[in-house]
Amino acid sequence: VGELQAALGDAERQRELQEAEGRALRQELKDVRDGQRILEKKGSAALKDLKRQLQLERRRADRLQERLQELLAPTRARTGQPGAGVPWGGSWGPLGGG
Repeated sequence: VGELQAALGDAERQRELQEAEGRALRQELKDVRDGQRILEKKGSAALKDLKRQLQLERRRADRLQERLQELLAPTRARTGQPGAGVPWGGSWGPLGGG
């Protein structure tokens, strides 16, 4: 009977250790999942912000392109030459080409 009680006590201690290990592993898994969710949300927010910035930069580039076209259009119309609106008059000097 004493041996059986000792064996039963050992089995109960083993069970308690395994339960504690199981709880610790479940908590670790929960923590990892929570961490992944946080990282996904941060990544999603960062991606959304970058897309917004890209859209703003595209709009800005479009406005600058339109402004450049407005500035070059009267010069081209006056001279009748495409590209004649360059500030140095379109001549490349000793390099040739004009």
